[in-house]
Amino acid sequence: MAGNVLQIMLNNDARSTAWVSLDGRFHQELVPGDSLRVTTSIYPVPSICAQDQISDWFDSLAECLHWNVRKRQKHLDELSDLTHSSSNDTLDSLDHTDHLDS
Repeated sequence: MAGNVLQIMLNNDARSTAWVSLDGRFHQELVPGDSLRVTTSIYPVPSICAQDQISDWFDSLAECLHWNVRKRQKHLDELSDLTHSSSNDTLDSLDHTDHLDS
């Protein structure tokens, strides 16, 4: 049996899904209610610890999982280009062309 267990769970009220990648290449989608369990092995690898085994384990998890790290979001005006149409047509001009085709 594992000594330490950490369960990371996507909240049931989450507005979207989350993605997890364990090897940096393949990723798995987590939907609300899904969880990921991280455990220590029953066969630990001998290592030199900076503090103690438990503290070092949690510190390395925090570093790998990027806890408390937030990517800087783009300003709204940088995203507004995605919502504007590149066409100069209006609804009236489109209706007029539909009548011409009939």
